[in-house]
Formats: sequence, structure tokens, C-alpha cells
Amino acid sequence: MIRHYKFFADWRKKDIDFLNSLNLKKTIEKGYDSFFIEKGKIYDKIIAHYSKKDYFFNKTKPNEFSNIFTGVSFSKRELDKSKYFALLSIGGETPCSRWPQPNKEQEYQEQVFNSTRYKSEKIYITANKKQKAPFRIKKPRWSKKEICFNLGMEYEFTCFKKEFFQEVLAPLGLQSMEVIHHSTGKVLEDTVQLIVPIAKSKLLLENTAYDIHPLAETRGYKQYAVQTLDFFPPFEKEFDFHICYSQEDFLGGHRKIIISKEFCKLLVKHKI
Repeated sequence: MIRHYKFFADWRKKDIDFLNSLNLKKTIEKGYDSFFIEKGKIYDKIIAHYSKKDYFFNKTKPNEFSNIFTGVSFSKRELDKSKYFALLSIGGETPCSRWPQPNKEQEYQEQVFNSTRYKSEKIYITANKKQKAPFRIKKPRWSKKEICFNLGMEYEFTCFKKEFFQEVLAPLGLQSMEVIHHSTGKVLEDTVQLIVPIAKSKLLLENTAYDIHPLAETRGYKQYAVQTLDFFPPFEKEFDFHICYSQEDFLGGHRKIIISKEFCKLLVKHKI
């Protein structure tokens, strides 16, 4: 497991001379700038350099210096040994044209979900989100090799090409629901949304690296960290599944997608 960090500061000339001598993956500019780095020898050199004692005319750290842990990544060996995988989304980055509609101020949320919403720091936070109606989207133009896409800000929801779903996913016992063309209100004939069942067990998340958000921050609704901070904790009880949503909410009211090793192989086989 590789830990990743972000450094930020109002860098001085002596700072950029030092940092750029370390052959980082980017050239650091004078003034406000940031860079990401893995935990290792170069990271240790930076920490040692900026841990030196200040002197009267020599301040070790530049203004607004910060070092933030941003998450982890895993080796191929660790991935190969894993029984399950926790995913942010299926389908890669999605252009705005494929986000749910109407989306001027996320009006679709009230149409699509039963949920609790509140405003925090000028953004809306959602909790206890349950889908009650199909998504409405602009008509997608599927390329020949394209199979699926997620719904942008609702990244844990995935639309598949209907033909692919029927041939590959339906035989596994997975189900789908219709998607609506926003302009006409008609059901899209070539696109379906994958229905992902809720996990039959809770995750052992309490007091893990993911349990970082106090209730005061989330208005009393228990939510866990979205970013990958460690190996993902197991379920309280084992059960068989291809794909499922966590019972728990992650920050913003998102559920984590969890898949089996076999389903992971299927995604890789089809280059998803």
C-alpha cells in the first residue's frame, strides 16, 4: 500500500531550488504552488528539511506550508490477493452532457430520490438517499466500443448499453431499469440503468481510517470518507454477491460500490 501526500505553500526561491533538485514529477514555481508525492525517500527528505529548527533570520518553513495525507493506492500483488473491491464508480469520467436532468440547481434530486438534503458551506449535502424514479438524461450518442457511463455527480449510478446489459449482465441475475430522454419524456430504447442491490450486511467501518467525519460536520447523519484511505474494512457477515451498494452513507450521501473478484474480472475483460 502506497500512501500519497500533498504539499502546498507560498514557496520562496530557496524552497524551489531545494524541491526542484529532488527531481519531482513537476517543476515547482515560486509563489503559491502544490505537488503530490508518494511516501518514500524523497518524501522523507522533504520532511527532514522542513523539520529543522528556525533561527532569527532564517525561517525553515515558507508561509502557509501544509502537508496533507490524501489517500492510498495498491500494488498489483495486493489487488490480485483481494477478494472484493470497493469502487468509486463504474464507467470513468462522464461529460456534463450525460449528467442527470434538469440540473441547473440539481432539481433532478427531488424528482429521482427520496432523501434528506441540507446546505453546508454553500453546497448541498444529501443523506439517506433512495431512488424512487428513473433518471432523465440527454440522449446519449453511443460509440461502437462504448459500453457504459456513470451519471457524473451521481457517480455511483451507471447506465449501460441495453444490448450489452442483456447479453452479459442479465444472465448473472442482475436487473436494470429504464432511463428517460429528458427532452421528450420517452424511454430510451438503447440505454438502461443497472440496478445495484444493497449489501446484506453492514461494513466494519467504525474507528477505521474512513471514520473521520464527526456528526457535527454532517448534521447528525453518519457518513464516512469518500477517498481511499486504507484497505477497505470487511462486512460484519459474509454473503454472496456480484455487485452491491454499502448500507452506509459516505460523504455527500453517496454509497460505496463493492464488487466480487469475479465481477471485477468481467469488467476488466470488457475494458470497463
